[in-house]
Amino acid sequence: MIIKCVILNVLLLFSVNLFSQGLLDIGEKTSTDSIVTLALRKNNAITIGAGNMLMKGDFNTIKYERFLELQLTRFISPKIAFSGNLKKFNVENYDFENQGFLSGDLNLGWCILPEEKFSPFVFAGAGILTSNDFKDKNYKVQGGLSLEYLITKRIALVVSIEANYVYDEQKGSLLLQQVEGTYYNAKLGVQFYFGNKHNSKVKKKQVSTETPSVRESNSIDQY
Repeated sequence: MIIKCVILNVLLLFSVNLFSQGLLDIGEKTSTDSIVTLALRKNNAITIGAGNMLMKGDFNTIKYERFLELQLTRFISPKIAFSGNLKKFNVENYDFENQGFLSGDLNLGWCILPEEKFSPFVFAGAGILTSNDFKDKNYKVQGGLSLEYLITKRIALVVSIEANYVYDEQKGSLLLQQVEGTYYNAKLGVQFYFGNKHNSKVKKKQVSTETPSVRESNSIDQY
């Protein structure tokens, strides 16, 4: 009987010791939760698109001009990207000696939903509008909205609308003699992604759940 009591006491003391050690370990841990933003899109993209340009001048009938576009995009974060594009179009509805024009833009864009296949993009920037022979040159600013849907991990469909305002720096631009300084673009394109992904990790503020240990309380009692 005495032997059984001794064995039970030893087991009880051993269990209490394990339980108290577990409490000490929990008290000494800190919680460091983190939020990870997983971007679906790669770092780089090439877009090939086509669309219509609407110029409004001193005329009653609205006429559309077609254009082709090549664009390069570089993501510096899951949401922020720089892009540069080149558009080629012919102004066929006006009496120009040289009907061909080029447009080059640099834009800063914001991907609103980087973790989703479907995401709106907002962009704005500056550019240049010039004739093929570079004699009729005009500077401009632009901004717009695009909608993108990822068909696969590397291919997406893009639809965008854009407003452009042209500055008449030349004071006699052939283009701006017949059209107003504001025109609009509407584009449909295919975007090809390549490179790596941007996955940003944001840590929450560390919250310490440390509680005074039994050893520390005993040391306090000694003073």
